[in-house]
Amino acid sequence: MSGVRAKAFLKLTVLLVFLAAAFCFFRYTDLGRSINIDSIKSFIEAVDPRLARLLYVIVYVVGCVLLLPGVLMSFVGALLFGVWEGTLYTWIGATIGATLAFLLAKALGRDFVDQLLGGRLQSLDQRLRERGLLSLLVVRLVPLFPFNGVNFGCGFTSIRLRDYVLATAVGIVPGTFVYQYLFSKLGATVLTEGFAWSDLADVEVLAPLGLFVVFAVSTALIARKLRR
Repeated sequence: MSGVRAKAFLKLTVLLVFLAAAFCFFRYTDLGRSINIDSIKSFIEAVDPRLARLLYVIVYVVGCVLLLPGVLMSFVGALLFGVWEGTLYTWIGATIGATLAFLLAKALGRDFVDQLLGGRLQSLDQRLRERGLLSLLVVRLVPLFPFNGVNFGCGFTSIRLRDYVLATAVGIVPGTFVYQYLFSKLGATVLTEGFAWSDLADVEVLAPLGLFVVFAVSTALIARKLRR
């Protein structure tokens, strides 16, 4: 193995160890399992109200890098700040956190991918570089793809940073709003009384679910036209 390839492999190993450690921490340690909606909410509520919004954004950013589920953090934002403020602060935290995850994967994993490709998939990689903005925008507009997976996965590609940030910042707006809307209407009830299917009969719950379906279907149609 050449020195360049060995260095690239070493950096990739560091990234994989980091991600594995984060996964194991949240899944297999008592402290990690204790990090849930209630604990994050209580942690943010304990600070000065003037700092709570900044702390929430910071927690969201760190959570993105450490693979904490975005839905969990978004739930907290909706409970604490409501639909509009929750959407704004979640959007800021998610955009910054996604960018940091992308840069981390790019710094530690991209060189290995370059070595692995060896020219065989350069045309595909070049296409991603040229059309990365449009491709990622479609992915972001459908809030069905794993957010953290897309963040780190894009770092292995040749998508440019400016395209990644723009596609992420624009593409996550609809899904962020829908989640905040849904969680703000349903969140307190779920936490205090548990989830019941009858809760979905409320028009204020059906509205964001309907928006979610509209966004998903519309984006699928747009993606089909773009492929043509």
